[in-house]
Parts: sequence; C-alpha cells; structure tokens
Amino acid sequence: MIKVNLLRDQTVRVRKTFKGPTISPTGLIFFSIFLITCASMGTWCYYVKQQVKTGTEKRTRLRMEEARLQSLQKEIDKFEKLKRMRQSRIDVIEKLKENQTGPVLLLNTIIQSIPQDGTMWLTNLTQKDDQIKLVGFTQNTDVIPDFMSNLAATGYFKAVDLEQIESQKDASKFSLTCTSQKKPQVE
Repeated sequence: MIKVNLLRDQTVRVRKTFKGPTISPTGLIFFSIFLITCASMGTWCYYVKQQVKTGTEKRTRLRMEEARLQSLQKEIDKFEKLKRMRQSRIDVIEKLKENQTGPVLLLNTIIQSIPQDGTMWLTNLTQKDDQIKLVGFTQNTDVIPDFMSNLAATGYFKAVDLEQIESQKDASKFSLTCTSQKKPQVE
C-alpha cells in the first residue's frame, strides 16, 4: 500500500539560492567608458548641429544686410552724382552772376527795384552813355516815389529824376531819367 501524506512536511526549510550572473569589474569599467563616450559624442553632435544652425541663420541675416547695404550704396551714389551735378550748375550760375556787367547789372537793379504789388510795369528802357530813361505805366501813382527811392537806394544811380506823368483812362504813363555812376560797358 502506498501512503500519501497530504500535509506539508514540517521539516526545516531550506532556501534555494539561485546563482546570478557575475559581473567582472573590468567589464563594468569598459561599459561605463563606453556610456561616457556615447554621451559625450551625442552632446558634441548636438552642439555642432546648433553651431551649424546658428551659423546658417547668421549667414542668411548677413547676406540680407549686405544686399540692403548695397542697394543703399547705389542710392547714395545716385544722390552724390545728382549733388555733384547740381553743385556744378550752381557754380556755373554763381560764376555767371559774378561776371555780369553792363546791361545785365542794369536790368537786375531795375527789376529788384520794381514794387512787388504788380501795379507798375515798364514798357521802354533806353541808355545813352550814363543817361538811362525808363518809361512805364502804373495804375496807382503813389508807387512811383517808392520806385524812385528803391532805384536811388541801389547805389547804381547817382540821380533819379521824374521826367513826366500823363494820366490816361486806366493807367498813368510815367518816364524817369536816371544817371548811372558807372560807365556803360559794351557787350
């Protein structure tokens, strides 16, 4: 007959021990060196990518800035050319103004002396030696004394005399005789 004991055996318990894998210290050192190397290579690779990205962005910005500066330089050159051209024109005008003689100075003096209100206009100017005769019309005879004093104040004339005034329907005709301080020059 066979007897089976269904109750657990009350004997001493013995723990079973499993033998785990053994790690050698040399392998652990090589593995840690490998991990450190991989981490440093990853960090270096990330750093290099960031530097390349930053450099590319900076290059793009600098190219755009260079294009903008070149367009500004073209505009500056264009304006400098215009400035030189205008300055040369101004120089020519000033040189011509300095070289004005005779009739040009006489006409400039008379034009500057005419009142600006537009009530006077000249119709005739004749010059014989140092005598100058001005003939014109005015709607208001009160501007004739102002015109005469303006002519005398220029310093171009020794004397300014009123020769005649004729009253007409719309305007009065007048004539002035002026004596020039300078001898007329023939051009």
